[in-house]
Amino acid sequence: MERKSVETRNSFTTPRPEVKESKVVPMQVQGKSMITANTAPFKLVVIEPKGFDECPKLVDNLKAKKPVIINLEKIETDIARKIFDFLSGATYALNGTVQKIANNIFVFAPENVDIAANVEHKGIDFSGNPKSPWR
Repeated sequence: MERKSVETRNSFTTPRPEVKESKVVPMQVQGKSMITANTAPFKLVVIEPKGFDECPKLVDNLKAKKPVIINLEKIETDIARKIFDFLSGATYALNGTVQKIANNIFVFAPENVDIAANVEHKGIDFSGNPKSPWR
């Protein structure tokens, strides 16, 4: 009697089909690129600054195309105003945007980041009014 050898294949010996490299390119939307599956990890800086001296580091993050969320709830009103003004000016100079998230919490985004917010925008009042977002 003749013996036939039967070859069994499993996932280790079965050849896999050749996978071609995907050519995904970012889409342009109004001059800004959308995040695609093949992009590097997205970094977001969240900080509760203790003083004005932290502002240059925050601007460095904006220059490096990283959005910054700042929480100014636990800082003195005058210093919070200075930090906000400094970051607002830097964001404007970098063609970015500022969005209020909640009282004393803001997103400063460089031009490569779109902020899609469904938050009612209330004016920012630095007058010392008790209803000011700084209080």
